This record gives sequence, structure tokens and C-alpha cells, in this order.
Amino acid sequence: MKKVVILLLVFCFAVAVSQAQPCLPDGIIFTTQAQIDDFQLNYPGCTETGGDVVVEGIDITNLDGLNVLTDIGGDLKINNNPELTSISGFSNLSAIGGQITINENNKLINLTGLENITVAEEGLYISKNKLLKSLTGL
Repeated sequence: MKKVVILLLVFCFAVAVSQAQPCLPDGIIFTTQAQIDDFQLNYPGCTETGGDVVVEGIDITNLDGLNVLTDIGGDLKINNNPELTSISGFSNLSAIGGQITINENNKLINLTGLENITVAEEGLYISKNKLLKSLTGL
């Protein structure tokens, strides 16, 4: 009986530890819309990353496939996406462990999708987004 209790405790501890750790401890780089669209299929149950999330691709138009993310352990970099029109896919994000950088997204018109972020450990950097006229969404 004692062995069964010990095995049960070890199992419960292992489950608790595995659930507490973020997926993608080194972060992830998205360079195509297909990678974003397939995120939930390729990383089922992934809601928190341990490292940076980088979005940088010429065919990326939206971030809807990333709507399950709640916490990014490193930086969030949304750079050089000439077709990106919306970042609303980040509407469930609440914390960024590093800096948020939004740079050179020529069709981005607002920041809707970032309204639930309560922590950005290292601040916010926004530049060279031609159609971004306000900070609506922050």
C-alpha cells in the first residue's frame, strides 16, 4: 500500500510540474501565415511560451491562429510584415516577459489585440508603421 501511495504522489508531482512549464522554452519565429494558422495544430495546449515570439514574414496578414497565447516569457517582436493588417489574434495575451516591438508593418492600422496586456517587463517600442495613426487597442 505504501508503494502505491508513493507512486501516486510521484505521478501527481510530475503532472503538476509538466503543466506549470511553458511550451517552446526557447521561443518561436513565425515567417509564414501557414505557420501561424497551424500553431494550435502543431502545439496543442500551448498557451505560454518561455522565450521570444517573433512574427516576421512577407505573407503574414493576421495573427488569429495565435489567439490561445496568454503569456510570452521573452520579447514579442512584430517586425517587417508588409501585409499584416491586424494583431487581434493576441487578444488573450496578458503578460510579456520582455519588450514589445512593433516595427515596419505597413498595413497595420491599430493595436487592437493588445488591450489585455497588463505587464510588459521591458516596455514598448513602436516605429515605422505607415498606416498606424493611433494607439487604439493598447
